[in-house]
Amino acid sequence: MAISLVIIALSFLAIGGGVLFLVLTINKQVNKVKAQLARVSGEVRGVADRLKGEVDGFADLSAEARQKVRGAMDSVETRLNDLDALVEVLHEEAEETALDVAAFVRTARHAGGVLGTARKMMKRRRSAD
Repeated sequence: MAISLVIIALSFLAIGGGVLFLVLTINKQVNKVKAQLARVSGEVRGVADRLKGEVDGFADLSAEARQKVRGAMDSVETRLNDLDALVEVLHEEAEETALDVAAFVRTARHAGGVLGTARKMMKRRRSAD
């Protein structure tokens, strides 16, 4: 019976030694995985930081471009308003000029009739003299 107790004790020691070996091996593997995860995590943080910087740069560029486009649109709108005012003034001047020309032509026709009558009278006087 003593021998069987020794064999059982040695079996438990062997099982304990095997479990201890497995625990140490698994612990070593877990430490390696932790180290790899820490390294990958650091690389991911670096990539994320770089990506964030690029996105911020594009956001700044977009805001600047939007501001420039808005300024250009305001400038074009101002110029179009100025051009519209110029066209209105030119249109009014053209209408006034057309009315002045029409009045001049009417006056010239009427005056031509008066002048024609005066000319006929002068020709009659010369003929009579």
